Amino acid sequence: MMQGTRANYTGNALERVIQQSLEANGYTFVDKKKFDTARYLEQPIYTVQYPIGKGIYETKLYCDFIFYHPQKHPDCMVIESKWQQSSGSVDEKFPYLVLNIREKYPCATIIVLDGGGFKKGAEEWLRRQVNDKLVHVFNMMEFQKWSNSDEL
Repeated sequence: MMQGTRANYTGNALERVIQQSLEANGYTFVDKKKFDTARYLEQPIYTVQYPIGKGIYETKLYCDFIFYHPQKHPDCMVIESKWQQSSGSVDEKFPYLVLNIREKYPCATIIVLDGGGFKKGAEEWLRRQVNDKLVHVFNMMEFQKWSNSDEL
């Protein structure tokens, strides 16, 4: 398997874990075109690749997951997933992601990362960026613990 193909496969595996956690916690998938309208039904929903507006470069910006829960997350919450198993460029994109989250994302955001291939210090730097907008940086196990604790 070529490196880019493997990265997509493993990245998709992390996204499946997130999707399974959402569904195990009662969230229903809706098409991104129906997400805003479906919020009026007052039930937990999520979608993927949702357009959240324009980023810091004024280009279209999409998030990996956005979810809504009428009691827990009435203003929605975003999840971004980043997988890097071996050396690559994913961690070089962390500052771009963090700046977009702080300046452009419409709601609180979680980053789930895993793979163990990030440059030394990249994951620690990312965890130090947590604030009122970037509310958590989890690895896959931490995310599962969090989602099992009724926070999701």
